[in-house]
Amino acid sequence: MKNKAIGFYFACIAAVLAVVTLIMTLVYGARGGQVNTLVIVALVAAFVCEASLFLGEKPWTDFTGIIGAVLLAFALMTVLSDGIWNIAESINGIQMVGRPELAGMNFTMAGVNLVAILAAILSCFTKKSK
Repeated sequence: MKNKAIGFYFACIAAVLAVVTLIMTLVYGARGGQVNTLVIVALVAAFVCEASLFLGEKPWTDFTGIIGAVLLAFALMTVLSDGIWNIAESINGIQMVGRPELAGMNFTMAGVNLVAILAAILSCFTKKSK
């Protein structure tokens, strides 16, 4: 651990937050929210991509970091677009097709996922080892 630089820690944060987002997505789906199967696949793949950075700096780990950030961004946009009715109905106070009680989870998942994306992007541009 002595020879690890800040990029390694950003990759760790991105990997942990990808798992947290995955758990939140599964809970959201269990409560009746709309969850696309590709979101679950993307979050698992993003975790694997970020975890591959734990192996050290290799020529291919630059690409896995970028792929992980893209997968996290895909998951964020899909969760927001699938939950747009929840958010809109909670703001307007009208219930039609969504579940306004799940809007808080949509915002929380988006926030955690956004921090994971930022950590993944920062890990791409920083050194992983000293």
